[in-house]
Amino acid sequence: MIVKNQGKFRFWAVQAAEGIDPLLWDPPPPSPGSPGPLQCYGVGPFGDLNCSWETLRHLGAPSTLHLQSQKYHPNRNWTLAVPIGQSWVTIPREQLTTSDELLVWGANAGGPLWPPVFVNLETRMKPEAPRLDPDVDVLEDDPMEATVQWSPPMWPPHKVLVCQFHYRRCQEMTWTLLEPELKSTSLTPVGIQDLELATIYEVSGRCRMENEEDLWGEWSPILSFQTLPSAPKDVWISGNLCGTQSGQKSLLLWKAPEHCVQVSYRVWFQVKGQELILEETPCCSSSIPAQAEWATVSAINATSWEPLTNLSLVCLGLGSAPHGVVVSSIAGRTELLVTWEQGSSEPQEHVVDWAGDGDHLEDLSWVRLPPGNLSALLPGNFKEGVPYRITVTAVSSGGLYPAPSVWTFREELAPLAGPGLWLLQDAPPEIPNIAWGEVPRHQLRGYLTHYTLCTQSGTRPPVCRNVSGSTQNFSLPDLPWGPCELWVMASTIAGQGPPGPSLRLHLPDNTLKFKILPVVLFLWSLFLMGYCVSLATSRWPHLWHKVLPHWVWEKVPDPANSHFSQPYVEEVPQAQPPKDLPIMEVEDIEPLPVMEPRQAYTRLDSGYEKHFLPTPEELGLLGPTQAPGPGLNQPPRLGEGCSFDS
Repeated sequence: MIVKNQGKFRFWAVQAAEGIDPLLWDPPPPSPGSPGPLQCYGVGPFGDLNCSWETLRHLGAPSTLHLQSQKYHPNRNWTLAVPIGQSWVTIPREQLTTSDELLVWGANAGGPLWPPVFVNLETRMKPEAPRLDPDVDVLEDDPMEATVQWSPPMWPPHKVLVCQFHYRRCQEMTWTLLEPELKSTSLTPVGIQDLELATIYEVSGRCRMENEEDLWGEWSPILSFQTLPSAPKDVWISGNLCGTQSGQKSLLLWKAPEHCVQVSYRVWFQVKGQELILEETPCCSSSIPAQAEWATVSAINATSWEPLTNLSLVCLGLGSAPHGVVVSSIAGRTELLVTWEQGSSEPQEHVVDWAGDGDHLEDLSWVRLPPGNLSALLPGNFKEGVPYRITVTAVSSGGLYPAPSVWTFREELAPLAGPGLWLLQDAPPEIPNIAWGEVPRHQLRGYLTHYTLCTQSGTRPPVCRNVSGSTQNFSLPDLPWGPCELWVMASTIAGQGPPGPSLRLHLPDNTLKFKILPVVLFLWSLFLMGYCVSLATSRWPHLWHKVLPHWVWEKVPDPANSHFSQPYVEEVPQAQPPKDLPIMEVEDIEPLPVMEPRQAYTRLDSGYEKHFLPTPEELGLLGPTQAPGPGLNQPPRLGEGCSFDS
């Protein structure tokens, strides 16, 4: 039949090419279900007629649309102009006859483009969308089921509509079609089975005429409803609960329910045998009180048959904890592979948690594994150069066995900064002793291999040396005096980082002490020599006489201390200044004879000074041939001697 109609269309096109007016030709109606670029349908029982088409490249777009009545007005044609670039046309209902049958085709340049389409205005209609009742009845039984009431669009009672419905979870893309299709005559409620707790579902529906299987109406607006809340299935700990650092905050975490659900929770903690209840706790964390032993989480308004979620908070010994934790990256992938060895006891499960350096406690991620699994592929987009802390914990009914945390990198990068320097005060100023701190882990971006210490004195070129990564102080005894600048760089396996903040010093002249030292030694030797001489003089005078010449050890008086030939002057008290005295009568008398001034007393009776009086020859008074006169340099006679008046 389709081939025959296509042949008629070819004949129709040939007639147009030969000059025969195809509009005067009465084409046979094609099959209503035949495919083609043109589709026409009525909107609702009393709506307009919409016609739309797909433009074919080899045929082009129509410039006019032609309609021909087949039931009430045979050979009656309507022609509608099509705007350029438009692919649809709406024919008002007022221009049509109810229950009429039409042939519709498109034409361009006087010739048809496609086979005509047969349209029955009585049945070729798109119904509007059904209406869904927002009050959804959700049953608490297990398995959970929801019932949705609906009503068909406004439609003549004698015309039957067939409607279908589908549903999906919130934020999912795929819809699940519900069977069977429902008719407007029965209005059977829509039943959705095997629902999950704490989940939001979306449902929608559409309808069609019973005899038009391929002409569905539009989907109804989405109706959302939520199932009953439930306690979280996955609860874990974030923080240093089992660590040695006291006073650090720890959080009880649980994963948020999926599919757009908002749930309020109730948390119980058992502290020293007593229960501490926290009402109306938002999702999805709660602070753990000190010395808590157990934690229990439930959802408010949850079902009665759902169990609560419990977790032991007791930290057990390290002997049963996992050991030998190794983290490795996978080439070309962003995941991390964690492997470990099991402890001495058989746990119920293993938990592997991880967080980036500097992340908040709430940002912890974790996965649970059966006890037989000793490896885990951590999902997520682990970034290059970011340090991640990974912890493996064995969980048993009695408590937790955490292994020491491991810091790892998916891929190491060069450091972003260098360490800061400072000068230690316990070193002499000419031999500086410097120290530096650690580079923060997020700036190091890898495992530290070594430090590079650089020094620059004045205008000299820098001198650098590598220092072990375990060293954080260094002594520099060989620096020249004057201004000096120092800095340190950190290195990883990926390369060396930039220099850290520099330290500027001014070292004193180290050669100054070597210039002063000879002078100090010379003065010290003179002091020792003088001390030895004075000691020898006081204790061994006979040795002094034997070793030194007589003019050194002979006690010759200092002429400055001798009173020889110095006149004796008697001290006379000075006269007092005149004062006002009473007037007296003075009588002239003969003056007394003037006394010769008394000669200065000279001590010549001292044998000590006599012995050392110079001879005339020494004074140069006598020549070498002049005989000594009497009384000069002659020995005194017996009984005579030199005497001096006192």
